[in-house]
Amino acid sequence: MAPKAQPSPIDPPMGVQAEELDGLFHGPLEKFTPARNELAKTLRSDGKGEAADWVKALKKPTRAAWLVDQLAVRKPKDVAKLLEVGAELRRGQEEMLAGSPDREALRKAARREQEAVDSLVRTAEAIGREHKVGSQILDRVTETLRAAAGDPDVARAIELGRLEREQRAVSIGLTGAVAPSPPKGKRGKDEAAERRTRQETARRRKAAEGKVAAAEKRLERAQAAVERARETVEEKEKALRDSEHELRAARSELEQI
Repeated sequence: MAPKAQPSPIDPPMGVQAEELDGLFHGPLEKFTPARNELAKTLRSDGKGEAADWVKALKKPTRAAWLVDQLAVRKPKDVAKLLEVGAELRRGQEEMLAGSPDREALRKAARREQEAVDSLVRTAEAIGREHKVGSQILDRVTETLRAAAGDPDVARAIELGRLEREQRAVSIGLTGAVAPSPPKGKRGKDEAAERRTRQETARRRKAAEGKVAAAEKRLERAQAAVERARETVEEKEKALRDSEHELRAARSELEQI
């Protein structure tokens, strides 16, 4: 049987309010799981079983993803600026694959993207110092911010501050797109060769992205299994504590007879 699709925090079902999701993803990372479980419990008691199941299946963000979510809360204007230039870069990619890129526009957009990413990463670094975040996590934050240019869903998750996992920036090939135009005397054969190179690069990139997507799905399933196991342990430990409390209460009652 095929595994259930992982719920997307950017597309909640009926019965789950945006404010409730924001409370989960924008709050302290260590409180995500208990807050999520409490929300699911409340929804279930209100007769919203499907919504409760959806919420219970949400994944606790990785630390890198959580830092990006915090940027949406603390620097919304800077995030909006990044996403705006990311949309420009996506359009530039389409023009590049069509063989008619505006190289100067792409160079300017790439510079603006770098400036926006650098500014946001500085904020993430400041937040990270409060939580003892290392350079590797900040590198993942950087790559995730750049991934917004290649994936509208990632961009939307960053905008809302509801990202669960860091992302890979794999879909924009700007190196060739922003390279200086060849001299006029070399157009003809050189441009034909450049088109073939772009097409081959696009084919290889698409194949590589497919492999990355498949590996990420396997990783997500493994992470979900670990999360379910962790929650089961937490529930068992709570049941154990409750049983110990009941035993102490029963012994105390017995001693008083």
